[in-house]
Amino acid sequence: MPKIASRPILIVASQLEILLGLSQALLKFGYQIMTAHIEPEDLEHGARMRPSLVLLRPPAAPEERTRCLQLIRAGFLKRGVSVLAQVSGAAEGEAVQKEAGGVQTLSGRPLRLNELYLKLQQIFETARRRELRVRTELAVAHREPGMSRQDLFDYDTITSLSMGGCFVKTDTPDPVGTRVETVFCVGSGSQSIRTFAVVRRHGRAEAGEPAGMGLEFEPLSEANRAALESFLIDQLGTPDLPAEL
Repeated sequence: MPKIASRPILIVASQLEILLGLSQALLKFGYQIMTAHIEPEDLEHGARMRPSLVLLRPPAAPEERTRCLQLIRAGFLKRGVSVLAQVSGAAEGEAVQKEAGGVQTLSGRPLRLNELYLKLQQIFETARRRELRVRTELAVAHREPGMSRQDLFDYDTITSLSMGGCFVKTDTPDPVGTRVETVFCVGSGSQSIRTFAVVRRHGRAEAGEPAGMGLEFEPLSEANRAALESFLIDQLGTPDLPAEL
């Protein structure tokens, strides 16, 4: 989980369902949040709370969007508060930038929560991990590449998993820098992910970690990436977010 911001994130949207959906996502990520509708009095109150970031869902109608961005520019951008706007695509992103320069944008509807997490990590400069990470217990088979016999795999447990890599609990970790082949299953167990990874570190007793090794995945295939992302988001409980988020 990310380091919780010292001040809350202000979520601004015109629809209650969007406010609730984005709030649920950010709470899952470990952030403090507050919400506001796109009304002058709500935004004035939000500005007095001095949020660390404004997460904005601009109105789709051009006139309403212009009015909203004028309020955001006066209440937050001019006070040095960062603003991240979720837009539907490149055209809306350009319009937002034109009307309120300095707003960062995240494109795509429905919103991809993994991309939102990464963007927040970049903004708060806490991106030591590149992706969503969950604690888990998954059986993993691993070995050095080039071996053909199935019985030459070692079998251990993945205790931490992200899109970028995993931590394998094992009493016999491979040396740092070793390239290994890994096979593990996600979801119902029918989705097998076979990929290569590089050992980047060993478990640290002083940090309370078990014996083991931290692996960084080599670029995943599209099928593996989709399966892994689906598993991670499911583990965080985010499928219950509104479909229109």
